[in-house]
Amino acid sequence: MSIQFLDMRISQDSTTDSPGVDLVRYSYMFGDIGLQTGSVTPGNENLVRVTLNAYARLSVLPSVIYPNDVTFNIYRNGTLIFSTVYPGSTSDTETKYEMVGITAVDFPPAADVLTGQIRYTITAGAIRNANLGARSFSGIAVAGNG
Repeated sequence: MSIQFLDMRISQDSTTDSPGVDLVRYSYMFGDIGLQTGSVTPGNENLVRVTLNAYARLSVLPSVIYPNDVTFNIYRNGTLIFSTVYPGSTSDTETKYEMVGITAVDFPPAADVLTGQIRYTITAGAIRNANLGARSFSGIAVAGNG
């Protein structure tokens, strides 16, 4: 069976670094997409593959007491499927600016595929002083085993 393209979606939360979003003690959802899977051909519902990409400009301010860890989480229909942490440091004396690129993959269960849409969201959260600038999230779904 050949590869079947199902859907591609983008979520562009901000195209500029200013104004940024403060992540102090809360989680901010900066991407929300619904990949359409209603066109999957019979027999391919167990062969769906999803690739997700995110970009964020991250500013991490100095902290002398607690590290400024920033956690990025990706969810499928509210279920955590990917998590990564940008580690902060208590020895930093200046604001650090980073460009964060994330790629995650998912093999959604057939039950989710057969609903016709799979919702993916991404959040970023920090314990202390961090800020998100420009940010985006995208995903593509294909099916088959070609």
